Amino acid sequence: MEDEQWMTFPFLSGSGKRLMDECAGSVTLRSGTFMIVKRWIGMCLKMKRCCKILDLHQPIELQEYMVGPFSLPMDIDFVFGSWLHCALPSGVLDVATLIGMNSLETDAPHLLFEFIQLGPNSLVVFLDLLPRKNLVFDGEYLKRFYEDTALESIRQELQKSPGAQRYDPPTLYFRCLLSPTCIMYKVEGSSEQGQNSLDQIIENSVSPAAKGVVNIWLESVFKLGKKVHDADAEILLGLDTVIKTKGVEADLSANMPRLFGQELADRVVQAIQRGE
Repeated sequence: MEDEQWMTFPFLSGSGKRLMDECAGSVTLRSGTFMIVKRWIGMCLKMKRCCKILDLHQPIELQEYMVGPFSLPMDIDFVFGSWLHCALPSGVLDVATLIGMNSLETDAPHLLFEFIQLGPNSLVVFLDLLPRKNLVFDGEYLKRFYEDTALESIRQELQKSPGAQRYDPPTLYFRCLLSPTCIMYKVEGSSEQGQNSLDQIIENSVSPAAKGVVNIWLESVFKLGKKVHDADAEILLGLDTVIKTKGVEADLSANMPRLFGQELADRVVQAIQRGE
């Protein structure tokens, strides 16, 4: 069990799978060995932390793995990984997600990485370190985690990629949770093999950007983060709760009912919010 990859992404293209596997693996290497517990939702089996959801028309898997707090560094609360694979009229939809939520032992930002591929030539990437303090009022926090790191240069470099254009999520509330250096891009690749194919763009541009942001998140947790004082703990706890509840609800609730129906969407959102 210890030698197995804690999270795999079986339906992504070759370049997408390599990227997500490497990012999940880097979290493993820096966080140390941990135990995987699983939960099954939507079936009679009730284990912890893996969901298998069956739609009436086709099998849909939402695998969710959470690292137990007993086996992680105290600075990290949990790491969440999931994938969705679904055939739609407009093409095959694949969504891969990595989320790293930090504890109140550090003020380091949370990690959000969402890789959304619709068909062989279209990709949307969300990649951010979610701030846990008000960046307008706390200039030191802004400088420590965003200005003095390479996040903005990574964003600008990805912006130059062939076929890249800014993508704005439809939910305004979700946008309010993001940082100024958030990567939100839609990438359109050529249908022909070559430098401008989506696989090549992922290899040459998206992959370096994603791995760079994940590494900066790990550096933020283990090197840049500061211990949270009692006076700040309540503020961080309040914002963390909002991210886990309102943020998740705004992001998932906007899309999942359209794909899987309201009842199934509500169950998934509630499970993630409760963190059971």
